[in-house]
Amino acid sequence: MTVAHAGVSRVEWRARLREPALRFAQLFAVSGFAFAQPLFDILGKNAEFFAAHGSTPGDILLFGLVVVFVPALVLLAVEVLVELVSGQAAFVLHLIFLAALGAVFGVQALKRAGLGGTATLIVGAIAIGVGLALAVWRVGAARWFLTVLAAAPPVFFAIFLFGTPVHTLVFPNAEARAASASVRHPTPVVFLLFDEFPTISLEDANGDIDAGRFPNFARLAKSSLWFRNMTTVASSTTVAVPALLTGRYPKKGSLPVYQDHPNNLFTLLGKRYRMNVVETQTQLCPRRLCKRKQPSERKRLSSLYSDARDVYLHLIAPPTLEQRLPAVDESWADFGADTGRQLQEQASLPKVNLKTFYIGRLRDFNQWLTRLKPPGATPTLDYLHVLFPHGPWLYFPDGHVRAVAVPRAPGRTAEQWWNESLAEQAWQRHLLQVGFTDKLLGRFVDRLQKTGLWDKAIVIVTVDEGDSFRVNDNRRDPSQKNLGDIGFVPLFVKLPGQDQGRAVERHVSSVDVVPTIAKLLGVKPHWRMDGRSVLSPGPGSPTVNVSGFTMPLAHAQALRRKANERKLALFGSGSWGPKLAATGPYWQLVGRPVGDLGVAGSVAATATVDKLGSKLLRSLPSHSPLIPSPLGGAVSGLAPGTKIALALNGTIAAVSQVYREQGGGLRFSVLPAAPVFRPGRNRVRAFVVSGPAASPALREVRVALS
Repeated sequence: MTVAHAGVSRVEWRARLREPALRFAQLFAVSGFAFAQPLFDILGKNAEFFAAHGSTPGDILLFGLVVVFVPALVLLAVEVLVELVSGQAAFVLHLIFLAALGAVFGVQALKRAGLGGTATLIVGAIAIGVGLALAVWRVGAARWFLTVLAAAPPVFFAIFLFGTPVHTLVFPNAEARAASASVRHPTPVVFLLFDEFPTISLEDANGDIDAGRFPNFARLAKSSLWFRNMTTVASSTTVAVPALLTGRYPKKGSLPVYQDHPNNLFTLLGKRYRMNVVETQTQLCPRRLCKRKQPSERKRLSSLYSDARDVYLHLIAPPTLEQRLPAVDESWADFGADTGRQLQEQASLPKVNLKTFYIGRLRDFNQWLTRLKPPGATPTLDYLHVLFPHGPWLYFPDGHVRAVAVPRAPGRTAEQWWNESLAEQAWQRHLLQVGFTDKLLGRFVDRLQKTGLWDKAIVIVTVDEGDSFRVNDNRRDPSQKNLGDIGFVPLFVKLPGQDQGRAVERHVSSVDVVPTIAKLLGVKPHWRMDGRSVLSPGPGSPTVNVSGFTMPLAHAQALRRKANERKLALFGSGSWGPKLAATGPYWQLVGRPVGDLGVAGSVAATATVDKLGSKLLRSLPSHSPLIPSPLGGAVSGLAPGTKIALALNGTIAAVSQVYREQGGGLRFSVLPAAPVFRPGRNRVRAFVVSGPAASPALREVRVALS
């Protein structure tokens, strides 16, 4: 081959590669704005996502490279294959890909701009995508500008790695060292940490524990110190738990990992104690101390990408579709894990579409419980952080599980409640799950008594943060209205040999727990703690501080009393009665036979039960752990706010009201109790309820099963 021919060949190859390179640059740029930037932005600001997955630096780097490069490479590969058949078809396909990517970017931009209607978002996103494709087709400057923007995705990746808290995980601090300490009184320590559990959930009208609903918490209080004025210092798990386990107030920007909190309860006792530790959403115990089984690389990465996909779908989904996605604000990992498939196998159910039951939390509890052993020569720290009664609220007090296609309770966007009736119904579900949590606590106490730890160990039972159920208010972030709900959490401390309990009125906070353990064990921590032992004399701090929101203790206590009064007015106390199956003034209808009430005709309206509820109403398997409650579906012919009662098998089972989905249609959601269902077919009727609560009028609504 001559030099001239070689030069021509090189020119030909450059010409051949130029067009695919330009197309890749355009796809790379738009996919960067559609995929990489939004994912890097939300996950970079919430690096707890990677900490909860136990992601290694390599996992995070690989994740970033996949997000940046794979979408554009896959689309380009498809274009190249099509071009082998038709160059014109490949160019048309290129424009279609750009339009699709532009629409995906557009829907996110429109959501950030505050547009919420499903139709508006879809039409607007399509318009943006089509506009982008037309510009690339017809305007040379647009093609040039898009090619230049190909420099943006690597910049997004660099900011993600070096300009967000992810930096701590990718480039861990090699200098992190824990300060060990000697233990003068090596007593076993058992630490059970519940999640998202305000103190008012337990209280009766006198501010005591409601023994009718929560007999095992009352049982624990009879043999321990119950600190009635315990407050958390943070309103989110990944901030509250590190504070709880270090005795230090939260430091802005720190992650719930050992590198940021090397001095903690685990490292304090690690030199002397055997560790039986199960963490959730945190990684504070170093692997050299906690020999936890690590998931395989394949399983770890599969969970990471699956959950990242769910996060991304929330970013692009219109409101009506977003509500049907697995919740991503209930925890930082396994948004779609432990799905209904496991429940179907257990209950031999027909195939149903269930999602996100978080059965793993119950498995964690059971496995940890079996590892509680009698005290031996080497003391043990038994620690479990379990996601109960944390949402999703799926459990009845007796252990039945709610069969729902979407586990997240309706009525809120992000952390804001927008419907009062639905907020109250979510509160009912929370309280019922607290009842199941009480059942778990009973098994915990039984196990301690069986192993001898009940008399020999320091037993700590507490909670990371509270929860709130107020319309037009945040359920997590503290405010002037909800601090009484969110701030106060239970704390029980049982000392070795203690058999008489008492309530302690002293104000303590979550940073006081580790100092208490240290004092009881005769340990002098080698780091400064902000808290002090709850057994210290004195009244405690006169101020409540939750996530930097401060309030005088007396004012916060007044809010708590009002919150408890509201709870009692809505749901009563002492038993799981009809108020837990109704919202609004007509709760006395629950449990009454329809034949005793009289029905004053009908209304031209239809309530259509969703597919999953319809399936189980037609044929509920015997001995199934699943109960189709809540029952919900679409409504036609009724106005929002209309009170609606549902009857099952001839008896009023629940009362609620019609509501309008945000950006969607009218729906109903009712909360029947487990005992009203029977195996086989369940007959269902619905009624509009009006008039005085003492003598309500019922008019029948047509019910359709999907």
